[in-house]
Amino acid sequence: MGRESRRRRAIRRAVVGLVVCSLLFTAGVGSGGAAAQGADGPVFADAVTTEPRGDVARLSMRIGDHDRVTLMVRAPDGAYDTRVRATDADGDGRVTVSLNTFRAGWTADESAAYAVGSEDRLTSVRRRTDRLDGPLPSGRYNLVAVAGTDSTSATLVVEPNGVGSATAATVPRDRLDGDAATVPGTERVETGRVAVGDHAVVAINASGLGGVLASTRPPGRNLVYPTDSTPGASTTHTVGIDADRSVDPETVTVEYATGAPRGFDHVGTDHIRHLGIDVDGDGIVERDLESAVTAVETTDNALRIDLATDATLAANETLLVQYRATNPSGAGPHEVRASVDGTVEREGQVVYGVAGRGTLGYGVDLGLTAAGDRTVVDPLAAVDYHYADGRLYALVNTSTLSVGERYGVGLIRWGVSPLATETGAAAASVELTERRATVVTPSADDPPIAGGETVVRAETTLAPTTEVVVEVAGTGPDAFLFQRPTRVGPDRRLAATFELPPTAEGRPITIRIVDDGRVVGERRATAEANR
Repeated sequence: MGRESRRRRAIRRAVVGLVVCSLLFTAGVGSGGAAAQGADGPVFADAVTTEPRGDVARLSMRIGDHDRVTLMVRAPDGAYDTRVRATDADGDGRVTVSLNTFRAGWTADESAAYAVGSEDRLTSVRRRTDRLDGPLPSGRYNLVAVAGTDSTSATLVVEPNGVGSATAATVPRDRLDGDAATVPGTERVETGRVAVGDHAVVAINASGLGGVLASTRPPGRNLVYPTDSTPGASTTHTVGIDADRSVDPETVTVEYATGAPRGFDHVGTDHIRHLGIDVDGDGIVERDLESAVTAVETTDNALRIDLATDATLAANETLLVQYRATNPSGAGPHEVRASVDGTVEREGQVVYGVAGRGTLGYGVDLGLTAAGDRTVVDPLAAVDYHYADGRLYALVNTSTLSVGERYGVGLIRWGVSPLATETGAAAASVELTERRATVVTPSADDPPIAGGETVVRAETTLAPTTEVVVEVAGTGPDAFLFQRPTRVGPDRRLAATFELPPTAEGRPITIRIVDDGRVVGERRATAEANR
């Protein structure tokens, strides 16, 4: 048996070239089975990997005692054929190749579409076919992994993507640490009413966004953001200058190193749509400066606005200016500089073309809107986001928003996106309420009981699972203070039980609901005897 097994292995090594060729052109990889595999040969973690078009597929392989692996990704019709070589640098016998289906096929450098974990090393990426017109199309792709003389096969299925529904929810303010990446693993309660300070979360069913978000800096975070980045389009350019020191804004300048709007030297006062100071980081102008404009001067690549105002731009505030402009005829990124009084200076870029379309790029547009007459000039200012498992989670910083107002969070994937054939959209809204609680019992009809059990019940606007403290205090020579921590229930109700002393009979009792040291609800009642 031993000699026969060794003879078979020797024969297999001698014909490895034929095996690999056979795998590439005739292997039945649709079943996901191993085509030619030894005991220590490569094995895919999943026989079939399925991802929406535009997402990032993780192709994990166990390669045994080999230190190198070649991964082949091939469309059955031969339109796409790429070979990836990677090294198991940490020697754990495993390599995971990430395939960005948004980048794959149409980038000048195919290596931009592939990556391995930081512990391993990507050796080479070679696309053997012509560039495609767009991201990797939907369909089935044959996967072949070769390590040494052994090989195995599997299947990658790229499904169509889509934009579905959106839901609003809330999370207590002491969770998440302001990090949207923690939202998927945190309990949320769906609601359209959120207490200021609590987190508002809008979950949008939108598959196929992972590749875009992993590939580009969001244009909405750039120094200059064109609402429509199409070359030659008449649109608006929004500039946000974050201050790191206090300054009196007497001049505002914006200078395009290249890529200035066409006819920029004709821009005047009537082209300015919004100008002012965003005090709290919600993207809305709280201190308007449009009426303070005394002059607007432009050249073919620079804009200067002179102001006469007593306003101060403080550190951590943002000066926002939005003006009408016509994009240049070419696509691509261009450097821009902006300053306030020449002391607060910022450098950044503007991106034209499909890469700059939408706040997230490539036709994907996420943003905050406000009902009524309040305009959100910077749509991403109060929004953090995270994409996972076919959902985009938008986390809204409600502490900067106004009580009593309604705000919307929406996603649009424009039809110009390389991932879309038509425009798709989804949105949800929340109303901001103050942080308060209403004590329901005890009441005049259900008074507190001296020498007996008293149940305090309250309704609140606070997010479910928020911890509060219920206090019951008595006055007089035998004054007392009882405190019970409790949590807000899923119906936004809370309860706590107290045993009041007999000496409380006939005395006024104060019930308080305390949220993080602040009283958000209070009621006074007179304790009655326990009968």
